[in-house]
Amino acid sequence: MTKNRRILVISGGILLLLGLVLYVSPKPLEALTDLFTDPLRTPFAFGNLMATAGILTLSGAGIAVAMTSGSFNLGGEGQAYLGSLLPVLLLLALPGAPPALMIPLGLAAGAFGGSAMGWLSGIMREKIGTDELISSYLAAGAVIPIIDYLIAVPLRDPDSYLLSTPKIAEGFRLVRLLPPSQLTSGIFLALGAALLWWFLSRYTLMGYELRLSGANPRFASLSGIRVSRYRSGGMSISGALCGLAGALMSLGVYGAAVQGGTGGIGWNGIAVALIARYRPALILPAALFFAYLTQGLSAAVMASGISNEMGLLLQAAVFIAITAGEAGKGE
Repeated sequence: MTKNRRILVISGGILLLLGLVLYVSPKPLEALTDLFTDPLRTPFAFGNLMATAGILTLSGAGIAVAMTSGSFNLGGEGQAYLGSLLPVLLLLALPGAPPALMIPLGLAAGAFGGSAMGWLSGIMREKIGTDELISSYLAAGAVIPIIDYLIAVPLRDPDSYLLSTPKIAEGFRLVRLLPPSQLTSGIFLALGAALLWWFLSRYTLMGYELRLSGANPRFASLSGIRVSRYRSGGMSISGALCGLAGALMSLGVYGAAVQGGTGGIGWNGIAVALIARYRPALILPAALFFAYLTQGLSAAVMASGISNEMGLLLQAAVFIAITAGEAGKGE
């Protein structure tokens, strides 16, 4: 029943999208053709699809970890943004260091930045009872304009037409798999992280206690499990995965930290986690679905005369329908 309902909800969301596209587009057949075929039409489009799906897999898994532990991480965007800046600062400071050492360190720096922000919200919940939903949101709201300023003023590359830091050395960038698309070797890191999260959640004592702490904190506490530790730990891991997603963007897509470069991956990670119902095994399919629909809709907007605003509205309507249906299942 649960599986059938999920299929029904997603199918309903897709039918809603088809109906809206047919209603608002002056060229409905062209719009539908681009919607379904563009992400797979060329190696360039397919590479971008997989790159987006990989990054969303990380941010979606990050949000899902927090939700599984009984917390809600609303600061994924800020964590990803910080995670995109710290690796660039590290790699710009040590341009002559060996790439084999610095690339893992850069990725670790991104994960550390996001993890520190998540941990702060978790420890505030544990020590003084501050709701992590509010604190993570406020922390992101404070960090994002600071990073905007740093990139736009003291760290800005004067030779770039973008508001960005100077580019890191070419040897520090992740390997492009389908150039000129954005797909890089970071896709394997995203897949490995999703697989590791699935394994830990399903087959380890830590994963079981984490899930129990989120599902029934009172029972978990009576069983001797330190629920508060799992909640703060869940927020820390959640932030690390979001920060890692940001690091993949700066080291793979841009080769620099770009103002606004994370482009909502923290917020979109919430949608991915909701579509997957926080289940590790469903994070990757949910990320693929989200990326496919987003890319296809963008192509339909450009080719059929639908305005960008209407395209965003269509996308929002579909995801609201899907996530609302999924959320209502638990009531």
